[in-house]
Amino acid sequence: MKTVLITGGSGMVGRRLSQLLISKGYKVIWYSRERYVKAKIPRYKWDYRNGYIDNEALQVADYIVHLAGANIGEEKWTRSRKRSIVDSRVQTANLLLDTLMKLGKRPEAFISASAVGYYGTGISESIFTEQDVLNGTDFLSTTCQQWESASKRVQDELGVRTVILRTGVVISRDSDAFRKMMLPVRFGMGSPLGKGNQYLSWIHIDDLCNMYLKAIEDGGMFGVYNAVSPCHVTNAQFMRRLARGMHRPFFMPNVPQFVLRILMGESADLVLGGSRVSAEKIQQEGFKYQYSDVDKAIRTTLKAIAKDKK
Repeated sequence: MKTVLITGGSGMVGRRLSQLLISKGYKVIWYSRERYVKAKIPRYKWDYRNGYIDNEALQVADYIVHLAGANIGEEKWTRSRKRSIVDSRVQTANLLLDTLMKLGKRPEAFISASAVGYYGTGISESIFTEQDVLNGTDFLSTTCQQWESASKRVQDELGVRTVILRTGVVISRDSDAFRKMMLPVRFGMGSPLGKGNQYLSWIHIDDLCNMYLKAIEDGGMFGVYNAVSPCHVTNAQFMRRLARGMHRPFFMPNVPQFVLRILMGESADLVLGGSRVSAEKIQQEGFKYQYSDVDKAIRTTLKAIAKDKK
């Protein structure tokens, strides 16, 4: 039985991925704030701020899935919040690498999250691929650049196969972003955000977790992959389809950009920008989507949320 060590395992993606891996016969362990090895999913303590890490987890890990990182959309981007967003991704990756090197441990693969924010917050007609080398200066892009550079060190310095998944908005019943989009629609106030012509790169939680599973099992996968649906939709199109799925009207005027800036500050970039992102590379690896259609993804997720309420 192979062991998969997940950082950020208690998060939305980590929990669902853990369930999938266990169902496939893997043993799953987490790095957590507290040690609790008798839990259903054993937890080993780490504290990147103080450079502490329980070596035992790394010693038994066959694969490492690095999902740790402060929620990027949870709070306004103050200077301290920005530092936390970056450090929780970069310093944790560095701590993992430094400890692996000290232990002389080489896992079979290192799989790290990243985000489509790498491509920046501009709006263009370009369809970005993994081959596009960008040097964006906005916070989302620079964060992803640092995040990925830290992860690539595992391959460059330790010789471990490394896969990086640039993830879009995750459609899930547990997604804070999806539930926030649902809220105004529920009250009949659904509308596009900003101009509405910005693209919303999205992926259903099950497809994302199956990509992580493929990255673990497919020894031919390495480097960066866009973890997004091949179905391109704008913010306005997505919000309209969400309203249709919730059987609510969609006639309110666009929410002006300045209002979102007042409410969210710089983090409004999360919803005001975005271009199309290609899913071709992962498809060429043989990955098959369960949810390539946005209406199906929305409908399935809304049903899951309704079921949870019963």
